[in-house]
Formats: sequence, C-alpha cells, structure tokens
Amino acid sequence: MNRQNMTGYKQVLTEISKTRVVFAELDDFFRKADENIFHDPDDLRDGIGRLPGPDRLMLLIPCVFNRLEEDISKCRECENVTIIIESLQVLKEGINSILTYYLRDDVEDAINLLSNVLSKMDKLSSQKSQSGIRFLSDIARIAPDFQIFLNMLEGFRENRRIRPSEPEADTSWSPECWLDYYMEQARLEEPIIAVVDAEGLSVASLEKGMQLMMEESAQRDKMMEKQFIAYELMKKRDAAFNPEHPERFLDISLIPDIREEDGDEDYEVRVVDLRYEEMEEEPPEPWASSLPELCDWNKFTHESSFDDSEFYRKDFEDDPVYSLLKPFVHNLFKCLKQDYLRQDKESKKEEHQMRSPLEHYLILLALKAQVRISSCEVWVESVGHEAPRKGVYLFAMECLGRIAEAIERFSPEHHYHLATEAGNIKKQIEKIF
Repeated sequence: MNRQNMTGYKQVLTEISKTRVVFAELDDFFRKADENIFHDPDDLRDGIGRLPGPDRLMLLIPCVFNRLEEDISKCRECENVTIIIESLQVLKEGINSILTYYLRDDVEDAINLLSNVLSKMDKLSSQKSQSGIRFLSDIARIAPDFQIFLNMLEGFRENRRIRPSEPEADTSWSPECWLDYYMEQARLEEPIIAVVDAEGLSVASLEKGMQLMMEESAQRDKMMEKQFIAYELMKKRDAAFNPEHPERFLDISLIPDIREEDGDEDYEVRVVDLRYEEMEEEPPEPWASSLPELCDWNKFTHESSFDDSEFYRKDFEDDPVYSLLKPFVHNLFKCLKQDYLRQDKESKKEEHQMRSPLEHYLILLALKAQVRISSCEVWVESVGHEAPRKGVYLFAMECLGRIAEAIERFSPEHHYHLATEAGNIKKQIEKIF
C-alpha cells in the first residue's frame, strides 16, 4: 500500500474511531437505563425499551463498523476515502439524533437532525464503490431504520401539538384550573374552537375555523398514509432480520415482500378460561412477594369473585351530568340531520353537501363535553380528589352556553328550542355542582 493509500486508510480508521465513541455513548445510555430499572423495585419494566428503528440499529451499526474495517484492511487501493469519511460523519449525526431524543427528550431537534441525515444518506446511496468496500451499501441498508424512527418522532410531535401540558397531580388544582386545562385541550384539538375563541363568534370565524379544520384533516390523512407505509416497511424488515445474526441482514440483496397466508383453515382457535384451567400452582418467586401490586393481584384472584363491583371503574354513563347531556346531544344530532337531509334533497348538485361550519361547531362542542366526562375518572383516581370531575362539569356548562349562543345567533327559528334546552341543562348542572 503506497503512502497516499496509507494516509487515506488512517483517516478512515480515525473517523471510525470517532463514530464508535458516539455510538458507545448511546449504548452506554441504554445499558445504564436498564441497570437502573433492574435495581428499582418499584419499576416493573424489564428494561427501557428501544423504539422501532434504534432497536435494530443498535445491532447493525457495530456490524457496519467491523465490515468497513475488514474491507479497507484487505483493499489495496482506497479511492473512496472522501466519500467514506463523509458517510461516517453522516452516520455519526444519525446516532447523535437518537441521543438527542433519548437524553434531552427534544423531539423537534431530533426530527431536524434526522431529516438532514436521511437527505444526505439518500445522496450517498447513489455513489458506487469500485474497490469492493461494502460500506455505502450498508449505509443504504440501515437508512430505512432511521426513517422508521423519524416517522415515529413525527407522530410524537403531532400528539404533543394537540395536547396541553399535563396537569399537576396534587390538590393545588382547583376545578377552575381543570376547566382551563379542558378548554386548552379543546382548542388544540379543534381549530374551529380555537379560532372562535381567538376572534369571537361570527360567520367569518366559523368559516375560517372550518377551513383550518379541513386542512388539518388532509394533513392527518397524509400522516396516516405515511404511517401505513412505515408499518409495511417495519413488517418486512422484521421478517427478514435475525437478531442473532445481524450481519446477514446487511448481505441480503433484496428484502422480500411478505406474503399473507390465504385462509385460516389450518388454524384452530380455542378459548381458554385461565380462572378454571387446572394446573399445579408454583410457589411465588421471592422478588414477586416484594411487589405490593402482585400481592394485591394474588389477593384479588384468590379471595374475590370476578363480578365484584369494587374492582371496576365507575361507569361514566351513570354520571348525572352525562345523563343530562345524552338525550340533548341525541336531539341536537337528530335536528341537524333532518335539516341536512332536507337541504341535500333540495339541492340540485349531484355531490352531497358538506355540513356547515356552524353545524360542525355545534357537534364538536356537544361531543367534547361527553368525551371529557367519560375520561375524567382517570384523573380523579390519579389526583385522589373530585376537582377534575368538577372541572368537567364546568367545561360541560361552558360548551352548553356556547351551543345556546351559536343557535340563537345563527340557527333557524325551528332550532331555538335547542338553545332553551341547553340553557336549562346548564342550570341543572349548576345545581349538581
């Protein structure tokens, strides 16, 4: 090997060493997290759990390093030094993007880093190695796992965008604080509610909110399509990947499609009731006896009947406010549906008419009130007091007030009885509250 090739060889080895250091930092994070979980008796997890993408990359990246070192040691001429070093730097950026998420919980920064990495990997994949070095093809093979991780982070970002900050689980939150929380949640989830809150109730604000809602709906459709593609990608790669021999995954010329089996004739489904399955009981492990959750579970299964009501969460349909809202919401939907069918029948257009912005606004307010009541029991159990439920009652009253105002201002006269009904229910909730 001449002096120029020797210099290039050393440069590549130096860059591999730098990239290994970054990878070791990520590997060390997972190892320490698993150790902390293992030594914490209150943590019931088996480990930190690696998200799809990084779970396979943690096994593949060391193979990529080893194969590169092996190839350049055998190669007499290393003509792709610049490209190899550039690719190693991109791989290092990719590893850093994973660290950014896990160490800092910085979804936005991790997404930006990963998007840049995948763009560079796409350009590098067009390069052809002429010296038998497999590194560029290996980078192309592991790039989809970075893409899978990016898709998941984008889903996290969207979920965080439509959720307010989690409330404090203590007694300091009053019902009014919970009302603010539920209202903020409604604004983040529904653009039409956010626009009306910001600009006031008017025909213009309803139409603007409706337009934003349609745009967000189209974006969600694109995200769903993207998630389906990502799921198919994960399924194919999972089927072809053997964690015991990760290097074989890098040598597959093409990852085959998964063929779904036709019919279920070869499969037998048998229902097994574990409560009455006869089996010899094994003595519990010492560590299991130390977990209060498992002790409670054993007591529950051996001493209590399965229909004991104290072990079940209260049915939200028994809630007095939900009982008041349910017939009103059904009546509201019935009236809006009758109007819609009449207008659609009178319309000369072949395509069905969309609901008006006002109808969407009324429907969302009615449904939000019901949904929050159905889910507030989780918060009540979490904080140990009734403030979340009282906050929901205030939220329901707010929704009813807005429904009544919108009907009185913009709906036809034959809907005015709904505004009166909404006002009466609001007064009844005040008495309950």
